[in-house]
Amino acid sequence: MTKINQTFKILLIVISSCAGEQGGFDSEQQSGQAVGVGEDSTIATVVDGRPVEQVLCQDGPTVIESRGNGDFSRQFAYICENGSTNQVFKDIVMSSYEGGELAQVQTLHKVTSPLYVTEFAFAFAIKVPLVDPSQFADYRAHDIFAEGISTDSSNLVINVASRDSFPGRGSIESVVLDYDLKTAHGAAIFDKRQTEFNTYLLVEDNRDVVVSTEHLVDVETNPSYHLSNGLTIGVTAGDGYSYIIFITELIIKDRIDPVRLEKALLDLNQEVSKMLYEHITNTEI
Repeated sequence: MTKINQTFKILLIVISSCAGEQGGFDSEQQSGQAVGVGEDSTIATVVDGRPVEQVLCQDGPTVIESRGNGDFSRQFAYICENGSTNQVFKDIVMSSYEGGELAQVQTLHKVTSPLYVTEFAFAFAIKVPLVDPSQFADYRAHDIFAEGISTDSSNLVINVASRDSFPGRGSIESVVLDYDLKTAHGAAIFDKRQTEFNTYLLVEDNRDVVVSTEHLVDVETNPSYHLSNGLTIGVTAGDGYSYIIFITELIIKDRIDPVRLEKALLDLNQEVSKMLYEHITNTEI
């Protein structure tokens, strides 16, 4: 495998995932040919002789499952059908935030049980001026959120607990994150969790498609979460741009205010997308 001189990381947010550290891949590596967004193919980048959409859906679930850091089959199922991406994926990509008004955050799944267990799945994307998605890490994305992510009525603080480069099982880097949702749509709440973030190549030595996962570390002891899974996909868009797609699924327990919580998460994710976009487009590295 070609030596990786810098570590790539993508930010998994949608209020379940976030990380990033300086890095990238060897500049001598070859990228796939990108032809942009079309009517039939959302992202027509070619990787290993196949459209990136096929690589993502055919190789992604198998590669991620083999790493043993959680079950992300549900996240892939939202965007994949019959070995390629579906209309949901296309809609997410076509609504990528590129500046201007608030980003579009889609609610893919929402249900609350009589026992106050609430399930959410959110998705959004940004299109940023990166030749390939591995460059995202060079912007040290987690630093943007060190002082918190705030809207008019909600506030989330994220701290990096630890980092470990090349920890094994194919991960380029493992990062442990501490989340503290202090205010949700005007209400002060206790909402903390710890997650682990890992980044993987789907095709060896190719930087045109990268997938990151994030899973709940303190699942046995966490009083608020049964599940906190994030799947972030970075793909080359062509013309010097990349798409970063974020999909997160949460199962939250003992919540009597799911409407309030959903509003907080949607608002925070809109702010996250704006912060990321502005940071990348306005920062020279």
